[in-house]
Amino acid sequence: MKLTINLATRRYVNLPQLNAVLAASFVVLALLLVYLVREVANNQVEINKIKNESAAASRGPAGAPPVPAEQMKALEAKIAFANTIIDQKSINWLGLLDKLELVVPAGVALTTVVPSAQDPQSLALSGMALSFGKLRTLLETMEQSPNFSDVYLLSQTDRKVGNDQKGFAFTISCKVSNR
Repeated sequence: MKLTINLATRRYVNLPQLNAVLAASFVVLALLLVYLVREVANNQVEINKIKNESAAASRGPAGAPPVPAEQMKALEAKIAFANTIIDQKSINWLGLLDKLELVVPAGVALTTVVPSAQDPQSLALSGMALSFGKLRTLLETMEQSPNFSDVYLLSQTDRKVGNDQKGFAFTISCKVSNR
């Protein structure tokens, strides 16, 4: 015969302690809820206040005549021009010129470097080369470089500088990686 003794006659749960923990948790959550609701209400009040101020500012001062449409268009054109200048200033020129310095061989001079306004990675290069071989070396070096892709020779013309010096003017389109 096998005797087993079970000293626990029932499951023991300290109900007063459990109730105290649950009540404290409920109070903390209720306070957190009240705080978050107040924050949301304050944010909504601020948003409405800013919307009203913005609408009042867009209407202009009280009693002022409305701004004519042609004056607004001129102002918008000036703003667009300023935005394009800001976008051009946001280009990392030092990094770009360092990348170009690595690929431009001796005998080739770049005269213009123009980034595209629509695609910040597109670049148009213009310049002069002493010979077509130097121009070809530039194109091959750019194509092999990990910094440039989609290198295209858009135009190339013979140029004569002075009486005896000849060269080639060229225009190249390419994309620059941001690495």
